[in-house]
Amino acid sequence: MKCTVLTLSLSLLPLVFGAEYLVGVGKDETTGKKGIGFDPSVIHPAVGDTIVWEFRSGQHSVVQSTFQNPCTDSGGINTGVHTVSDDLTVDAPGLPRYEVTVNSTDPLWFFDEAGGLCNKGAILAVNPTSTQTAAAFKENAAKEPASPPPSSTTGGSASESDATNAPSETSPGPSSPSNAAGKVAQSGGLLLGALSFLVFGML
Repeated sequence: MKCTVLTLSLSLLPLVFGAEYLVGVGKDETTGKKGIGFDPSVIHPAVGDTIVWEFRSGQHSVVQSTFQNPCTDSGGINTGVHTVSDDLTVDAPGLPRYEVTVNSTDPLWFFDEAGGLCNKGAILAVNPTSTQTAAAFKENAAKEPASPPPSSTTGGSASESDATNAPSETSPGPSSPSNAAGKVAQSGGLLLGALSFLVFGML
């Protein structure tokens, strides 16, 4: 019985603490330096995980698109344009971030609209499948004509009701945790406390 309760408590830990996927925007995933696209450009988060976009030097925005039209705004998630000084190093502390919580494992497709280099590979595939692959998504993007970056400045985001398969969005400041993270930590502490009581109560 003691082992059963302990095993149960450990198995619940992944449900409380989702993984965080940090994606650099305006960072070359091959060299690790400032450049075109996303680092990494393909991720496979599970439900409850968090995608954190961290913006590098220049003007960048993460915009949701579709597999068929990688460089066209689909009306989903839009982080707005983030402008970062060229004087900052590629992994400088305090870079602006934008977070979303994954609520489905359906494929999601994004591009860096502000960078204006979608057809050069500034794209991100989230949970691609065997039929809609990251490689095919990149090929589709390469076929799209070059488009000028948007004229908007730092802005907000599309509402969740307008997004297609959009995760829940939050946009905390560079150094302050999101309210969602605080709630997860709080609920995690309560659950772990209850589980600890069960474990030691059975000893």
